[in-house]
Amino acid sequence: MKHSFWLRKSVRPTLLSFAIIATTLFSPTVVRADNWRVVFEDEFNGTSLDPLKWDTCYWWHLGAGCANHGAQEIQWFLPEEVLVQNGILRIRTQKRIWNAYNATFQYTSGMISSHQRYAFQYGFVEIRAKVPKGRGFWPTMWLAAENRNWPPEVNIAEFVGSDMKSVLMVLHYINDRGKPTYSSLSWGNNFDFSENYHVYAVLWEPNAMIWYVDGVERMRYTNSENIPQQPMYILSTLAIGPIWTNKLPDDSTPFPSYFDIDYIKVWQRQ
Repeated sequence: MKHSFWLRKSVRPTLLSFAIIATTLFSPTVVRADNWRVVFEDEFNGTSLDPLKWDTCYWWHLGAGCANHGAQEIQWFLPEEVLVQNGILRIRTQKRIWNAYNATFQYTSGMISSHQRYAFQYGFVEIRAKVPKGRGFWPTMWLAAENRNWPPEVNIAEFVGSDMKSVLMVLHYINDRGKPTYSSLSWGNNFDFSENYHVYAVLWEPNAMIWYVDGVERMRYTNSENIPQQPMYILSTLAIGPIWTNKLPDDSTPFPSYFDIDYIKVWQRQ
């Protein structure tokens, strides 16, 4: 299904820097966002990825593919691991040997990036996706700065493949001492996120960022000094690596696996 977004307002949680916060009970009311318009969307209804909207590597292309060595990822991203089938974007990961950039990789995977194709400043971005379960997997939906500086970075939804009952939402920024830091919230439930599609979203305004899962607010950040005030682009990546998951794939990790995305949309106020 290709949804228009609905926002559910909730009790505002207290946000603590450098910490993962426990969530509270919510009493949502539904607000129809009639004063917004869609400024970017992809429902992946074709047979291949739209090159006018997406690239299949980071901006630092390394020949046929790329990797993020700074994150100690152990896969090689390839265009052929990004598929469009039956109205779904399928980012595939496989266990196979791949030689590139004077290195040997044990896994290949896929990613999409709208860098130099589409970037926006303030708005509401929403992604309907089904994430893969498996030790060592690191599926992420995020925003990065179009000017290539880091931080800022906004993780709309980030997962450890061995723990599909929690989603992590993160804002990376420079603190008042000039050092990179972050504020985050890990929200869990008694269901497995990998079993079904869910809708992940961020409302980004000059003085606030609000994260939603399935239309319900789960995290709010309001220190405007640390909120990005520059255009950002959209990424969805299926990485493999120990730097954050702290786990490598093992015999229980299913290959091939797929990170499936139904749609990606951005709204801005009229």
